[in-house]
Amino acid sequence: MEANPITAAPVPTEAEQLKSALDELRAFEKKNLLINRIRMIFSAACLAILIIGLILIAVNVGSVVREVEAVSKVVLETGNNINSVAQDLSKIEFEKLGISLQSIADISEDTLKQVYGAAGGLDQLVRNADEAMQHINSVNFEDLNNGIQRLNDVLEPVANFFKFFK
Repeated sequence: MEANPITAAPVPTEAEQLKSALDELRAFEKKNLLINRIRMIFSAACLAILIIGLILIAVNVGSVVREVEAVSKVVLETGNNINSVAQDLSKIEFEKLGISLQSIADISEDTLKQVYGAAGGLDQLVRNADEAMQHINSVNFEDLNNGIQRLNDVLEPVANFFKFFK
């Protein structure tokens, strides 16, 4: 059997142990110093951003206050307008108005029946009006104005015709 010689590692001296510990401590302190510098820079940047934000807010507070005052004036005026409209509406007698509108509708219906009976040409006018209502979405404003003028030209002789019966 062969004997394996076991060699023992040399035991460091106390000075070498202190030097090794000191090197580790220096490396640790360098890391701590770097971390603390990064924290300080970050804190300074945050503080600068906060100060700039506060300055911007302080500068704009006046304009914000003016805008809020303008909006509040508009809201108050709108409220006053709504109140006056509500007061005006409360003065209307809707029941009488409903009765009046119904009687007007009845009279209008009777008048239309008389008009249909009195003038045969009005049937064609009604058909034209129905056609116009079907095509109103495709008509532009210029065409609409021209159509109104033509309708006026047609209705004027009819109106003169009915004035004859009065």
